[in-house]
Amino acid sequence: MSGGLTKPRALCAAAATGFGVMAAELTAVRLLAPHFGDSAYVWTNVIGVILAAMATGAALGGRICSWPDASRWPGRLLSGGALLLAAAPWLAGWFGQMTEVSQLPLDAAMPALIRGSLVASAVVFAPPMLLLAAVSPLLVALLSRSGVALGRAAGDLAAAGTLGSLLGTFLATHVLVPSLGCRLAMLVAAGVLVLGALVASGRRERGAAAAALLLVVVASWVQRGPLRAPPAGVELLAERETPYQFLQVHRQRVGEQQRTTLVINEGLDSFHSLAIEGSVFTDGNYYDWHALAPLLVSDGRPAAELRAASIGDGAGSLRKIYGAIHPGLRVDSCDLDGQTMLLGDEFFDGDKAEGARYALDGRLFLTHSDAIYDVIHVDAYAHQVYVPAHLASVEFFEHARRHLCEGGVLACNVGALSVDDAVLRAVVGTMASVFEDVAVMMVPRTRNALVVACRNGRIDPSAFVGAAAPAAMNPDDRDRWSRILAHAADAARWQRLAAPGPILRDDRPLLDQLLSESYVKIADPGSLVVAGGDRRVADAEQVCFEAAQRGDWGAVLMSLAESEAATAWLRLQAGDARWRLRQLRSAALEYREALRVSSDPELKATLSGRIEAVTEDLAPTLAADAVAAKLGWWSAFVLAAGLALVAGVRRV
Repeated sequence: MSGGLTKPRALCAAAATGFGVMAAELTAVRLLAPHFGDSAYVWTNVIGVILAAMATGAALGGRICSWPDASRWPGRLLSGGALLLAAAPWLAGWFGQMTEVSQLPLDAAMPALIRGSLVASAVVFAPPMLLLAAVSPLLVALLSRSGVALGRAAGDLAAAGTLGSLLGTFLATHVLVPSLGCRLAMLVAAGVLVLGALVASGRRERGAAAAALLLVVVASWVQRGPLRAPPAGVELLAERETPYQFLQVHRQRVGEQQRTTLVINEGLDSFHSLAIEGSVFTDGNYYDWHALAPLLVSDGRPAAELRAASIGDGAGSLRKIYGAIHPGLRVDSCDLDGQTMLLGDEFFDGDKAEGARYALDGRLFLTHSDAIYDVIHVDAYAHQVYVPAHLASVEFFEHARRHLCEGGVLACNVGALSVDDAVLRAVVGTMASVFEDVAVMMVPRTRNALVVACRNGRIDPSAFVGAAAPAAMNPDDRDRWSRILAHAADAARWQRLAAPGPILRDDRPLLDQLLSESYVKIADPGSLVVAGGDRRVADAEQVCFEAAQRGDWGAVLMSLAESEAATAWLRLQAGDARWRLRQLRSAALEYREALRVSSDPELKATLSGRIEAVTEDLAPTLAADAVAAKLGWWSAFVLAAGLALVAGVRRV
């Protein structure tokens, strides 16, 4: 029977274990974020896998207590766990590249991201956490053999472990990751675990623990370079790990233009700020369309007399457009992560609208501000795709209303493929419960909706008629702004939803659930719309045209279903609608059927082009399906391995 362990050594080992476990757990999500994001799904997967591993490890540790050489195992387990954590940054990067998730489009990648983070958590973090969880039962047994009462031993060791966990929690979040980065933060956790192993080991085992410490130090020199390599043809200008997220600034040449983007967490085909060389605009992205908002202020004052606020300002794309379109208009900017604004100053060229800047949560900004604004923009996102619940509730919109002048405008960017999107309808319904008028315009060729509300006024698209770009703008930008104004001046582009979604409140945050409907449960039936109604074809085509003009893709599909016959033109419109809804397989079927029944050479040429384009666009989605399927097999293998491990532990 092995001997006991002195109390000071046992308490130090317990504290080191607690520190290492919590520091590693909090750093784990940051290691995965460049590849899989840090959404609620990723957090759930990481925490769930670690809890399962620790439950198994605790059971294993209880069985090791009865082994003849039990006193040697705390040091072995701590050293083994430390070495596995030291390898975790490399393993996470390798697994992220192997899955090729980063090459997928945002709207098709969510299932692969969820499965990928689950498998990565199991492969990278389950083994070290299992070993570390086995330490505590061993320490309790060994300390009790030294003459300490069992209950006192368990209580003192639990207290020491909890204090170590507390220290690891605060240091990892507030010091280690922001100052050293997640890779070195993980290595610090591994180093503390090895120190615990040195304390808990006997003389004969300390040499192995010292060797483990040397390997951890060497690992700190080996793991260099960016956390996520940029795609081919893209220059990485900067990389930051902030207390809130993982940031990269990319630059690439697209045709004759050089584009600079701010990419957050997993990135995919999305970005949070954009600057294009030689233009104040962003090539039709939603930032350009938000510059319409000051024209909707009902009192008709010139732009130079207006004041705006930008919540979720990022690197300042909106302020750059404001500075050109509305010279003299002051924009106070607010972003939770001040690093985004600093990166904007350093890498995103162009004059930006003047105004105060605040590195602060948007809700707190409004709560503590006394300013009254003519326009408030909300473009705040958490974990890439989430509209923060506290920035989309009745209580938040009431705050925003109090900071708007009479006739002032609130403009929100909401990610959505159509007006039927669950998140969009919930946000619109919540805004409509606070403001007198709320209108929605789907931004062309994007995954974004511009939602505008007015305090004691009405959204009037005629305000855009007669507006013009400043003479100082270059001809291409003036032409682009003219096209934006013409599009927005068409009242048919703006919708007031008759049956918006549920009302969001601070104590009823439904957005995570609704987001699942938007990004995880995208349905592509892979079938044609059946035309079996009694509406005349001419009437159906008129209804279809009007629905397409306002971006109501559900109504476009309904017009075909209600038509007494399916014409090639209706099929073309249905294909376009399903394409916008990311039902790419179904869109291809609609185009092919339209091509089959069409006799118009010009329409047939259009359809052939659509088929070629949607087939190209479908390739990433098919890749996403392949990645998700591959990760599904990985998940099954990991589950089987975990069950086998649990069964093996029970037999020990």
